[in-house]
Amino acid sequence: MSGMEMVIIGALVSGASAAAEGRAKVESAEYQRNSYYSNARQAELKGRVDALAYKREGIDILRNVQKTLATATARAASGGLAPYISGESTAMINIASMRGAADEFSVQTDNASLAQSMSQMQADNLRLAGDTGLKMAQKAAKRGVISAVVKGGLMGASSGGFTGNQTVPWTNPDTGVVTTYG
Repeated sequence: MSGMEMVIIGALVSGASAAAEGRAKVESAEYQRNSYYSNARQAELKGRVDALAYKREGIDILRNVQKTLATATARAASGGLAPYISGESTAMINIASMRGAADEFSVQTDNASLAQSMSQMQADNLRLAGDTGLKMAQKAAKRGVISAVVKGGLMGASSGGFTGNQTVPWTNPDTGVVTTYG
C-alpha cells in the first residue's frame, strides 16, 4: 500500500468514527430539544390555566358586588329609604362597593394577562434553548468530523504513510557539499 493510500484510509476511518459519534450527539440534542418543546407546551398550558383562575376570581368579585348591591338596596327599601335616589346613603354605599370591585376586577384581569404572557415568554425561551442546543450539536459534529479527518490523515502520514520527497539533495553554496535530507 502506498503512502498516499495510508493517508486516505486513516482520514476515512477517523472521519467515519467521528461522524458516528457526532450523529449520536446530534440525536441526543434532538431528544433534548423535544423535551424542551414538551416543557414549553406545558408552560403554555399552565399559563392558560392560571389566566382562567384569575378570570374566575374576577367573576367571583363581580358576583359578590352584585350581592352587596342587592343587599344594600333591599335593606334600604325595607328601612323606608328610597334605594334608587341619587345622593342617598344607599347610593353612596353602592358606589363605594362598585369602585372597590372594579379595582379588584381590574387587578385580576391584569394578572390573567400577565400569567398568559409570562408563560408564553417561558415557552419561547424553552423552544429557543432546544433549537440552540441542536444547532450547537450539529456544528460540533461537523467540526469533529473535519478535525478527525485531518488528524487521521496526519496520523496516516506519520506512521509510514506519505511524507513527501524523502530524499532531497541540497548543495551548500559555501562548501559545495551535497546533503540529502529525509
